[in-house]
Amino acid sequence: MSKPIRCKELLLAALALTAWSGHADEYRAEAFQGEEYKARAVIKALDRAVLSGELAARVTQLPKRPGDSFRQGELLLGLDCSLYQAQADKVAAESKAARFKLDNAKQLNELRSIGSLDVALAQSEYAQAQAELRIARLNTERCQIKAPYDGRVVAVLVNRHENIRQQQEVLEIVADQRLEAEVVVPATWLGWLKPELPLTLRIDETGASVEAAVVAISPAIDPVSQTLQLRARLTQPSGLMPGMSASAYFTPAGAGEKS
Repeated sequence: MSKPIRCKELLLAALALTAWSGHADEYRAEAFQGEEYKARAVIKALDRAVLSGELAARVTQLPKRPGDSFRQGELLLGLDCSLYQAQADKVAAESKAARFKLDNAKQLNELRSIGSLDVALAQSEYAQAQAELRIARLNTERCQIKAPYDGRVVAVLVNRHENIRQQQEVLEIVADQRLEAEVVVPATWLGWLKPELPLTLRIDETGASVEAAVVAISPAIDPVSQTLQLRARLTQPSGLMPGMSASAYFTPAGAGEKS
């Protein structure tokens, strides 16, 4: 009787070991699959810019400081425009005089007192004065730097009462509500990557999870690292900041099938 009992125990042990081995293989496969479809990502702003002054002038207005928010069209920096406004007034007066001269030339031409050449010269002089007036008005408009979109100030690179030169960098701004994620993934994922594919971002700095979807896939593969970049749209960008890093987790249908 001992041999049948012993055989039965061995059979049950073998079955238990097989079942445990199957679960272990399944666990290892799931762990491998999780590692297989995990990538690194960074949060970036769709609009970020370093603004420069287009004129050489003194800074008179600097209402925003780093971290302050602003609306599109709001004043970010003002320059002393006394000189440019005086030049614009001077050119406006010259343009007005050229207009009177042109009108007078046309009247004299109707009376046959002058020729058509004199009228053409007067027209040319008036057109030149108008062009100079437009330039002068453009300069006065450049005395104020206004926000191109809603956002926040990242850095202020000048101070009030400082004289800046042309093309000097003065402010760095970012549209902090228009964010997306850039993800670098292995090129071997191309077989199942597609636009609108869902993914989850786990933010390193806060531990929060954010749902996203693939917007676009880079058309070129990096030949050295054999990776490609994709862009992901965030469903809830609130609480995120440009520059945050994250782990991106993909769960595509059928991705577990390996060739």
